[in-house]
Amino acid sequence: MSDLENSRPAQILEAARQQGRLPHGILLFGDALEGLQQVAHSLAGKLLEAKNDPVKHPDFFALRPANKMRQIGADETRAVIGQIQRTANQGGRKVAVIYEADRMNKAAANAFLKTLEEPPADTTIFLLTTRPYDLLATIRSRCMNLRLPAGLDQLDDPEWRALIEDYKAWLGIVTSGKMDKAAVTNLILGIYGIVARFTATLKRLSDEAWAVEKANLPEDISSEEQDALETGARKGLRARLLTELERATRDFATADPSQVPAKQLARATAALERSAGLLEVNFQDPAALELFMLRSLRIWTGR
Repeated sequence: MSDLENSRPAQILEAARQQGRLPHGILLFGDALEGLQQVAHSLAGKLLEAKNDPVKHPDFFALRPANKMRQIGADETRAVIGQIQRTANQGGRKVAVIYEADRMNKAAANAFLKTLEEPPADTTIFLLTTRPYDLLATIRSRCMNLRLPAGLDQLDDPEWRALIEDYKAWLGIVTSGKMDKAAVTNLILGIYGIVARFTATLKRLSDEAWAVEKANLPEDISSEEQDALETGARKGLRARLLTELERATRDFATADPSQVPAKQLARATAALERSAGLLEVNFQDPAALELFMLRSLRIWTGR
């Protein structure tokens, strides 16, 4: 069993399942959709008594963002609601998973809210999101809210881990106080090296992840849904890398508990969040990360 499936939230859900007290609505949130999906699929398999992949079970229903806007619309939401309100195909339980639930538009969210208020019998609905507060408060309040601990789904990729260590080493040089002309030049060159490696790593990992996900997609999925999934997979992985970059910054700054540069850490975190925000409005990846690194150089050197 993986660390995610053995995490405290997963244990709580499994105990509730065994006691027959699992709620109809479960909001799972955390840093990465992949980890949330793993926990939801694991429990779905047990609820459906699926011998193989629960996603292929006739009583498993999925709702994902579609179209170029990557939204979950009202029509798609009502279609899934209609499916889970019927009697189970195999006479047992039904499971619905809403991937990136924060992508529901207003009409979809309102339609779904009514289902949470009057949930179908023998049905468990998982809402997965990395942005829980983008959901309606009324939806959150009608679900069991569980956060997956940070770091459990840390990327186990040698090149990425090496990049994180080099980023920490770069921070070490920045904060060393040795800022002659040659050092500044090397630090700026280091910025462009880290940006280039980040971009290349993101592309490679995205391509690898999509190849796996594409091979397991349902046969009846539309090309529009497939395009939205591919875009979502890349954006999800990018958000995951940025989260780990933020975590690395925090780990570096708090390595010595007696001398935590709280002000600089807060400013660096805010700078990364601003760059992440620019990416959401289609700013280019290299430009956004370069902006963060240049801001970091000024922040940590007090310039």
